[in-house]
Amino acid sequence: MSNKKIMRISSNDLKFEAELFWDLAPKTCQALINFMPLEINLVHVKWSGFGVFSDLGEIEVEDVPFENNTIHFSRGELMFYPGFESMKELLIPYDHVVFASKAGLHPGNHFATIKDTTNLPELGRRAIEEGIQPVIYEI
Repeated sequence: MSNKKIMRISSNDLKFEAELFWDLAPKTCQALINFMPLEINLVHVKWSGFGVFSDLGEIEVEDVPFENNTIHFSRGELMFYPGFESMKELLIPYDHVVFASKAGLHPGNHFATIKDTTNLPELGRRAIEEGIQPVIYEI
């Protein structure tokens, strides 16, 4: 298992660091490391609350079980959803999110938390007002 503890996230001039939870979500952390770095887009969540997400689409992700899973996420609590009933995605809440889709509520894996969340509301504002935002995830 990797000893890498930090995920770096950048969207234009906004930079964030998140501590990975190897003790609570080891298979999730390893699965994400396997396809990093990742350059993709962020869009605002449709009906879940205050967050942005990246649709992982056709990215090959090994099977990941539920780990440290919940439907309620707070500012900076990063979530990976392995696509059991909906699409695979990474979620960045900039405030409270109840993770759901048109199919209903879905528990997702809380695998990391952003250390300094000061600029997360700005990321959300940009996604709402300007539309799709670029993002780079790196381990």
